[in-house]
Amino acid sequence: MTKFGTEREVGEKLIEAVPPSKKGMMLTLSLTSLLFAYSVYACQLFIMGDAHILWLILAVLISTTILIVTVRPLAKWNRRFWMNSLLLVHIFINFYGFLLASDLDRPYSTGLSIIAALLLLLAIVLVYRTTIYDFPSTHKPLMKDARRLHFINITTGIFLVFVTLFFLWAFLLFSGKATLGFLMLFVPIIGWILSYALQMKLLANQQKAAAYAIVFIQTAVIVTGIVLWIIGM
Repeated sequence: MTKFGTEREVGEKLIEAVPPSKKGMMLTLSLTSLLFAYSVYACQLFIMGDAHILWLILAVLISTTILIVTVRPLAKWNRRFWMNSLLLVHIFINFYGFLLASDLDRPYSTGLSIIAALLLLLAIVLVYRTTIYDFPSTHKPLMKDARRLHFINITTGIFLVFVTLFFLWAFLLFSGKATLGFLMLFVPIIGWILSYALQMKLLANQQKAAAYAIVFIQTAVIVTGIVLWIIGM
């Protein structure tokens, strides 16, 4: 670290290294998310007579963090893991905000739901860009394989997050208290995280066939689960 300068100097270099298009997207995401959070909270409070203060705090906190690391990044916050962690948490929180916005009276629900959907789309695009293009694999021969596996895993991961949030919302709506079934909702996401990490480990060890076998099984299980759920409806 000392070879490159202080943390502040490295951060300044990282600001210069961030493409203007990505920086603009990050600023748009963070600032619009802040306005969206306050707007949804105000509508809930003054129109519905009820508000979710915990959601507001989390939404403001994650949006402000993204804004800070975009305007004044530190070296450790610009690694792929940390940036994607922020974006994925933002997607998780903002999807819940989408559910809150859709529950408002019209025309407020229509406008805010559209904004929430656009914010979700922008965050997803940034996750893909950060993972696949901004931080490519250091092993040149494996770059295409790494990008392919990242793309598949990010897609299935985002899908699992949305499905988990939907069932979580339905569970809290009809049950209202945490049970063993509540904790079971997070099993698919935990399994996805372990599978993703194992694939990257195998790929780094030049075991491409094993990595692709795992992602095939993972995708097959998810597709099978969707089909069984649709049939059972």
